Amino acid sequence: MNAAIQLYERSLTAINTPIPRIVKEDDVVIRVSHSSLCKMDVRVIKGDIKITKPVIAGRQLSGTVYAAGSSVAHLKVGDRVVVNPRSPPKYVDRYCWRNQSHMSEECSIHNDIGVAKNGGWSEYCRVSANQVYLLPPEVSEEIAPLCDSVSSVIHTWNKLENIPCDARILVCGAGMSGLLWISYLHFRGFREIVVCEPAEVRRRVAAGLDLGYEVVHPTKLDIYGRDDKLAFDIIIDTSGDGDAIQDALPTFRKGGKLIVFNYGLINTEIKLNPYDLVNKELTIIGSSGNPLTFAQAVAVVRDMANTYFNVAKLGIRVYKLRDYNLALSSLLRMEITQAIFSVSHFVI
Repeated sequence: MNAAIQLYERSLTAINTPIPRIVKEDDVVIRVSHSSLCKMDVRVIKGDIKITKPVIAGRQLSGTVYAAGSSVAHLKVGDRVVVNPRSPPKYVDRYCWRNQSHMSEECSIHNDIGVAKNGGWSEYCRVSANQVYLLPPEVSEEIAPLCDSVSSVIHTWNKLENIPCDARILVCGAGMSGLLWISYLHFRGFREIVVCEPAEVRRRVAAGLDLGYEVVHPTKLDIYGRDDKLAFDIIIDTSGDGDAIQDALPTFRKGGKLIVFNYGLINTEIKLNPYDLVNKELTIIGSSGNPLTFAQAVAVVRDMANTYFNVAKLGIRVYKLRDYNLALSSLLRMEITQAIFSVSHFVI
């Protein structure tokens, strides 16, 4: 049997269900080793992202290949793998023609595993072969679920052009997205970084990464807007909080770029003077997930793994899957930045 955690109508339930079988020639069944509880999972559980039927939760997972369909050539049973929750589109639409296939309706989060299809909070999970990537030896199955979040960071980074190595960058929010951003920026060689976070526990985690960055409370931001030498070329908001973005806007240098990297609350608003937009030649960039940068993410996580992806330093805690309620409570209380579930030998 396949022990799993099912989500329906904002309620999580432990269930036993048959092990998924190969149905299509491009199916792959994964024996799940680790899966995660991230901020997007919380939005699904709370009902901010609607599901229309009972589904096994969990968007991010890693494990080994248990079975593969007849047309699957790049994988074999026993391979260590990580899964992209969002599959590339199978049908060409206008977004594909514009090289924006991640905006295709097929690639919407509403079609992700853990949302529209059974996900990784289970012993076994069936996905399409084009969602499955081999894990490099340097990447543990414990840290591999972060590849999905890293792929979103890389997708956003690819939108930026000609960023000088001495650019001053403000990262708003020190949850998991913010921590991955500052780690990636350090990996890329950027050193003039300030991290802004209201929660003391998260400021401690950010400072504990020992990257040499300033970590400040939002009330300290005003000093950066008084002097152009201290102002920022790029502001990356990972909080999704309108007030946080609003407080950061006066700290822009001319030619600055604002990146909004979080879906946030639907009713969140910010006010921006059109004169400042023109006079300072500001650029606003919104960014969502992109399945087409997942392969890049696996390579980047490989290169960053030993130096940057220490589970404890990132504020991640590892739980047994049966302790999913405890993990969810800890994340909501901000005691952790993310939960990783050890799924092996999960018994209800």
